Amino acid sequence: MYQTAISQRPAKRITRADVALGAMGVLLATAVLTGNVALTTPGAALAGLSLLVTLVVIAFARRQLRADPRSAAFTRLAAGLALGTLLMAFAADALLLAAGWIVTGRMMAGLIGHVGSWDEAQDAARRATIAFTISDLALTGAVVVLALATGSTSIAAITATIPAMAAGTTLAAALLMVLAAIARCATPPFSGWLIGSLAAPTPVSALMHAGFVNAGGFLLVRFATVLEAAPVAGYALFAAGIIAALVGSAIMLVRSDVKGALAASTVAQMGFMLLTISLGAYIAALWHMVAHGLFKAWLFLGSSGTVSTAPVGRKGLSRPAPAIIALVVLVIMGWAITTGAASALLPLGLALTALLGALTVAMGKNGRSAGHSLHSLALVAVPLVLIAFNAAALAALGTVQANAAAPLLPPLAQFALLSLLLGAWVIQQRIGSGEHALHPAIVARLLHAGAPTPALTPNALSTGPKD
Repeated sequence: MYQTAISQRPAKRITRADVALGAMGVLLATAVLTGNVALTTPGAALAGLSLLVTLVVIAFARRQLRADPRSAAFTRLAAGLALGTLLMAFAADALLLAAGWIVTGRMMAGLIGHVGSWDEAQDAARRATIAFTISDLALTGAVVVLALATGSTSIAAITATIPAMAAGTTLAAALLMVLAAIARCATPPFSGWLIGSLAAPTPVSALMHAGFVNAGGFLLVRFATVLEAAPVAGYALFAAGIIAALVGSAIMLVRSDVKGALAASTVAQMGFMLLTISLGAYIAALWHMVAHGLFKAWLFLGSSGTVSTAPVGRKGLSRPAPAIIALVVLVIMGWAITTGAASALLPLGLALTALLGALTVAMGKNGRSAGHSLHSLALVAVPLVLIAFNAAALAALGTVQANAAAPLLPPLAQFALLSLLLGAWVIQQRIGSGEHALHPAIVARLLHAGAPTPALTPNALSTGPKD
């Protein structure tokens, strides 16, 4: 009887997730044993973000996916994704960094297609694979160009050779790296893969912020000397960041589903991060990568199972708050120009706008809960504590990471662009508060941004799993 019971146990199959996890572990161990690792500020930030978020997400998924027959495969792919991210973070060789970049893309595509029996999940995985392949080819091309020009694949050797490298070579490598970053960061025209990834379970959406969707920021800061040597590529990155911030914010206004609004917010935030890098404010960009990754992963995990029949609330501040905030920010930034207190005026002004907006919301809630003194105090204290914490984190990060020697745009040009963007932000707040309405055609276009064209098949017409 005992022998029969043992013989009836199903044999454990080695899956592609097992192979990927094992290969990633061997590659990382080989890099460490051969000394092809380097501790840098961007790498430490990426590695810390990846480890923390991955551990939290795996613990969360053990409960949420406990009835999922593919929960073990999710855990293995998540662990492999973390190992690949660590390889990228600590690689001292450009080829190893590219290998980690490519493998993490394949693993994320597998996670996006987690519900393999659902047509929408398969389509999302296919579109993600296309975007990631473009990103992989672009990064590989950049590494090959730099390696041929340098005669070495060492990142330190490449960085040291950049000043003597031909302008055409650095421009080609910088443009390829910009393409690799914007495809991974889901900025237009690649934002469709992120919007489509909502077909995956909630833990996958949270895991994307563990150094995957924001890895483009790490890449560009790691190779900052390449970007600085090619201003044309910097301008291209600047334009991509502006477009992503505007498009993501617009989509967020019209999405009523929680995960859809969060995904659109990520598109906008990745645009803001790339914009910050293009201006040479690497300290702010790295802190944004970490803070946004932690916060957005937490929001996605909190969105799991959220169901509400209540009408969607306002998504903007009422007049005259937006105009007052914009005016205050412009006055402060004008003072910064006259005193030379800041060189990255544009990202600093946008960040200050967001913080003042949050403080205004807190003050409004404080007024509605005047009868509860402790609750009112907390509503006001939290934004102020966050402002102080962000300032302290930026100051600490500034001791180990330097910004670009010269910003891409002079302060007056940044001030002019900040004025235009704040004007757009005021309009956005009026739309979000319901004072103005978008044209129905624009709303429909934004609602379907990134959505696949459904095939007229019975499977496509059926509803898939939601969470």
